[in-house]
Amino acid sequence: MKHKKLILGVMLTCLLGLTACGQTTSEINSVEGSRYSSQTFTLTNIDNYANMVEDQRFETWYLAGVTPDNFESLLYQEIAMSTTDEHYEVMAKGYESWYKAVNDIGYDSLDSLASDIFVAKTSFEINKDGELVATSEIQGTKRSAEMVIYLNNRGEPTEIGVTVMRSMGEKLENAGLNTLLGMGMAFTILIFISLIISLFPILFGGNKKKKTSDKEIVQKAMDNTISQIAEQEELVGDAELVAVIAAAIAAYEGSGSTDGFRVRSIRKVNKNWKKY
Repeated sequence: MKHKKLILGVMLTCLLGLTACGQTTSEINSVEGSRYSSQTFTLTNIDNYANMVEDQRFETWYLAGVTPDNFESLLYQEIAMSTTDEHYEVMAKGYESWYKAVNDIGYDSLDSLASDIFVAKTSFEINKDGELVATSEIQGTKRSAEMVIYLNNRGEPTEIGVTVMRSMGEKLENAGLNTLLGMGMAFTILIFISLIISLFPILFGGNKKKKTSDKEIVQKAMDNTISQIAEQEELVGDAELVAVIAAAIAAYEGSGSTDGFRVRSIRKVNKNWKKY
């Protein structure tokens, strides 16, 4: 009984898996249940359209010397006059995307461009917004690329974009270079800001009085104290000198005291004494 239940469970799992696979397959390369005509939007027709865009449009324009800069002057009349301005804008942006990717996709020469770059395979699906999205793999001599075309139910492209498929090593290399570039720019800006801040005292603080440090204040106080002490010593020395001179004058005059005169000042006179 247990074996029968186990076998039944395995069979149900397989059936559910096959059903899921069938549903996934029906969603790819199918427009069933959408607003698109299943007779018009077949895989063959969409693949032919992708080849026409890449080969007969983009490659032909590239070989004719068309660039994103001169695209309007060379092709506006041809595209817009035969279709609409909206279609012209879609083709212009799509060609610009392909033009930027063509060197990374790679080709040997202009003569071999048609054989070097080609659409390898195409698939399509209806996205969640109900739009038909065709994805084509473009193969080149260096790398492959993915061309995505959005089509409306009239078969007109509403958006075209080409993205180069890079290896993991190339992605990591580009990420590292972008990181280093970002860090370099950040450090450069920080250094520039620090230089500007360091110039503030020179640019805006030239007229400000220099702040006296504590060491200078102490030194100035010590100098004042020393000068005051020196002045007092000089006054004491002058008083003694006055007393000696007064006593000498009194002795010269034969007086016993110095009450009869007063010494008011002492002045040094540079005079050379000569003997006669």
